[in-house]
Amino acid sequence: MVYLARKNGAVIHHTDMEAMKTMDGIGKAEMEISDEEFEAAGSLARIIDGKIFIGKTDEEKQRDDAEVRIRQLKAKLAETDYIAAKIAEGSATAKEYAEQIAERQAWRAEINELEKLLA
Repeated sequence: MVYLARKNGAVIHHTDMEAMKTMDGIGKAEMEISDEEFEAAGSLARIIDGKIFIGKTDEEKQRDDAEVRIRQLKAKLAETDYIAAKIAEGSATAKEYAEQIAERQAWRAEINELEKLLA
């Protein structure tokens, strides 16, 4: 069990109520959650709008998802960079790789949109 309480504008958490009393002078937890729930929330507890909030907000989750997607798309671009080199060297034509070039353009457009959202 994880015991949570507020102290000096921050959230204090302990897995032992007696430790919370001894170390922080807090006699009663404001919230109790299981160890598993706390770990699933990234062991993140904060005060938001005057209440103890566990984990990330929906906005933070969306930002994280956008950042992950950007990394995935940039990896796809890196994996297909050879196409530009082949075309530049004359060993292939843009027509031969038209489908992949269109995909790369779509990936760049998606990256740009996600980066705008993150800005």
